[in-house]
Amino acid sequence: MRKNLIFAMIVFFLLSSFPHYAFATDEGLNEKENLMAALWQQTSSEYRALCYQAFNVARDRINMDLTKEWVKPRAVIIDLDETVIFNAKFNATGVIREQEYPKEFYEWIASGDATLIPGAGEFLEFIDEEGYTIFYVTNRRDECTEITLQQILDLDLPQAYRENLLMRGTDHTKQGRRDKVNEDYAVILYIGDNSVDFLGGYYRGSIEERKNLTDSVQAEWGRKFIILPNPLHGSWKKALYHGVVEWLSGEESLKHKASLLEVIE
Repeated sequence: MRKNLIFAMIVFFLLSSFPHYAFATDEGLNEKENLMAALWQQTSSEYRALCYQAFNVARDRINMDLTKEWVKPRAVIIDLDETVIFNAKFNATGVIREQEYPKEFYEWIASGDATLIPGAGEFLEFIDEEGYTIFYVTNRRDECTEITLQQILDLDLPQAYRENLLMRGTDHTKQGRRDKVNEDYAVILYIGDNSVDFLGGYYRGSIEERKNLTDSVQAEWGRKFIILPNPLHGSWKKALYHGVVEWLSGEESLKHKASLLEVIE
């Protein structure tokens, strides 16, 4: 009973605070929950500031690394979507209407309309000039390898070579691909927007397990691990359903998520 009351209060607050969106909801938005997240990503100065901050920290770490010597050649492992490539229009379209995935995502990749995350291009040019090998490690499916390679070429990203683009294959956690790079390179930085971009243990973990894993590597954040903001998608959303075996409808899903909130008693 208490959880239902909390849920009703949340919905009432959202609708009363944003009346013009309540009207749009009556016309039928596909993913109402992501509306404010998509707006924040596209319109807020705070989002851009966080991106610049992440790449400024990354540049500082590289400058510190340049004073060191390594036996192996140096490398940086970086994710693509929402780390280097800004898919804001595609993400927002999913709020307005249902999208056919992966077909429409492949069409988006091939369209040439994507842009770069603020600060990403300048940082990649910098480490390329300093002699670091760049590995683009993405969980895009293998069938879109060629259009992904063409996309990074079109975006003028450095080291846009097939051997530097590591697609998903069967390695959903990315850990196998990272381990492979580490065999031949000293990986100085890992950069991404999803915890799975750093450690494979995040992939199937519960909310508490993921928090504990984050705490266990506290010293790495901002030093070896550079993370960018992404409130729209990622492995954190899978963790919300950890232990939930039944498929949840839209309303049931919303109630389940609301039940996970910690609120004032």
